[in-house]
Amino acid sequence: MVLGKGTEEAQELSLSEVLYETNATKLPYSRLRIKRGENILLEGENHPYFYIIVDGVATMSKNTCKENSILSFLGKGEGIGFLHIENEAVSPVTYTAISEITVHRFPRDYARRRFASHTSFSIFTQMNRIVWPILTRESEAHLPSDQKVLAGLIHIGDQFGRLEEDGSCLIPYFFTQKILGSYLNLARAYVATNLRKLEDEGILTLSPKPWRINNFHTHKTNLQQLFNN
Repeated sequence: MVLGKGTEEAQELSLSEVLYETNATKLPYSRLRIKRGENILLEGENHPYFYIIVDGVATMSKNTCKENSILSFLGKGEGIGFLHIENEAVSPVTYTAISEITVHRFPRDYARRRFASHTSFSIFTQMNRIVWPILTRESEAHLPSDQKVLAGLIHIGDQFGRLEEDGSCLIPYFFTQKILGSYLNLARAYVATNLRKLEDEGILTLSPKPWRINNFHTHKTNLQQLFNN
């Protein structure tokens, strides 16, 4: 069973509680600023660091025969490095900044020791958090293309969007047609066509940017009911 968002994890420590030592004489991390479009680490790399995102958004992607396919998005407070935490492990995925981001970079050995020393910190739970959005995306692969685009935007809005008083949700400007296409495995032109269709139906407002999902909670509820029925 995969743990979904909102699953209760009794008394589990957060990443920051595990990795930040309040009584340390020297900070165990380096603070880095990463530009939009820069890779944080590459697939196949034996990377010696673990990261916590302080602000901004990154993608986790997998190389395919055509181009990188975005598997999920990561934001504030999330960790990068669980999939290659062992000394000899190489990363099976690439992480890339899609906005300017700030990270705290920890030596991998230090992070692994800290995880092992806290019995209330579950690597299993962290792995579920990595897998859950990927499985959610795959479960929606059969949807008609316009509904697939809307579902992708709903997930992005739920994680990173800003709710407005009128019930709409603003999608951050750095989520582009290209990024959405890579996430949904759709050609950019196909994404553009379906965005316009959703706008014609009054579901989206595309101009001026940022994109806006109108009646956000209604569309989110409809999507949830589609898979609960």
